[in-house]
Amino acid sequence: MKKVVTYVRVSTKGQEELSPETQRKALADYAHGHELQIVQAFDETYSAYTLGRPEYEAMLAFLHKRKDIVGVLVYKLDRLWRNEVDYAALASMGDISLLSAATEAIPDGSTGRFITAVYAAIARLSSDQTSERVKDAARMKVLKGGWPGPAPTGYINDTESKTLVPDPKMAPIVRLVFETYAREDIALSQLVIRARELGLRTRKGGVLSKGPLHHLLRNPIYSGMIRWEGTQSSGNHEPLISKELFERVQERLHGKSSPLTKRSFPYRGLMTCGHCGCNITASLIKGRYRYYHCTRGRGQCDQGFIREEQVSRLFLPVVEQVHVSESMTRMLLSEIRTEGKRRQQEAKVRIRVINGELNELREMRDRGYEDKLKGALSEARWVEMERRWAKREDQLRNQIAALEAGAEPAEDEAEATFKLLQRAPELYQRQSHVERARLLKTLLSNSILEGGKLEPIYKTPFDLVAEGVSRSNWLPGEDSNLQPFG
Repeated sequence: MKKVVTYVRVSTKGQEELSPETQRKALADYAHGHELQIVQAFDETYSAYTLGRPEYEAMLAFLHKRKDIVGVLVYKLDRLWRNEVDYAALASMGDISLLSAATEAIPDGSTGRFITAVYAAIARLSSDQTSERVKDAARMKVLKGGWPGPAPTGYINDTESKTLVPDPKMAPIVRLVFETYAREDIALSQLVIRARELGLRTRKGGVLSKGPLHHLLRNPIYSGMIRWEGTQSSGNHEPLISKELFERVQERLHGKSSPLTKRSFPYRGLMTCGHCGCNITASLIKGRYRYYHCTRGRGQCDQGFIREEQVSRLFLPVVEQVHVSESMTRMLLSEIRTEGKRRQQEAKVRIRVINGELNELREMRDRGYEDKLKGALSEARWVEMERRWAKREDQLRNQIAALEAGAEPAEDEAEATFKLLQRAPELYQRQSHVERARLLKTLLSNSILEGGKLEPIYKTPFDLVAEGVSRSNWLPGEDSNLQPFG
């Protein structure tokens, strides 16, 4: 019998269908039906998003020692990892197969490694989408005039109105700092000392150095505007200074000269020098020719100058490396649909649990109010407890909103991405340099330029696609009778 280890991760409270007992029973049945011997079991209590999980690390160490172990058996692959680091640690052990006791058929060889990589990317996509929904909620709050984070220096967060209100102590000082910089011929370094003497402090009581003070002076929130993720809109909070005062300060910070005209170098920011590690920048030679070259920020460098047209040609194979066929797109979308249905089911279960907690919270508030009326709870204590309960209720309702949004299928977004990859080389060849660079920034986090050669560093999940394309047999063949081992 072939030897395997099992890995069980404790699920969220209330997810009975993924309880440790359910997982262990499924793993034992699978092992028995496939003539596998379970030689060690690892039970984890840490989230799959957490790096450095004790049992996961122990399992990896065990696998390194026991060369007779041929596979890791889990209930579903998302029990293993939802971050790329843990995935890479296990995937690097090429002689270890991953087995799923649920419905996930994992073929052997490079095809199997690619499909497990897709599962890892989809799981990570779920995590990233949750983060994006939090950002979306913050963005919506900004559009309505609210501030989505901790109050900046000079303001405090009002829990009742859920908006910013002037800090009685710091607001007058902030106003005076703006007026001083606009009125007096004072250097920013001198203003730091003046602000410290005036008593300007952060929310945690720290003093502001030159960098944070410069940021404060550039923050339009003090004039009633909210700048968030590159956009600016009117806030519903009370301004500490006038827009005219704010603009005068900006003029002083930037000087009176007109801003420099930015020349168009679309591929700038996409490359790092392979010789010295500095950035690749660009220059206009003879007023018309665009050349890319090392900034030489660390001294002399052997990197030469490369014309923009040549840089564009170097990036073409980078785009071709992530081209996917129509058949592969169908397979990937099928996996995403399956993952989406599972997420929807888990979200429903979790929402039921949170609604139960909301009911318990309402009962606690009712009992607390009754105790206050009876005199068993002081007014001050009641106000404090009510503030905590209200805050917890907001947190729970935000969790429900995120779960409801997260249950939406990612299929449309994924399909659009895969269709882009299908047409990427064709689009690249007929686009302008600006449009080509925009496509490259979607695919790449960076690239290394050295000696006229370009080494791309793809973003996830495009790195998984590139890895699959580079293999000659990455496309699934006849997969209707896949076996757990070759």
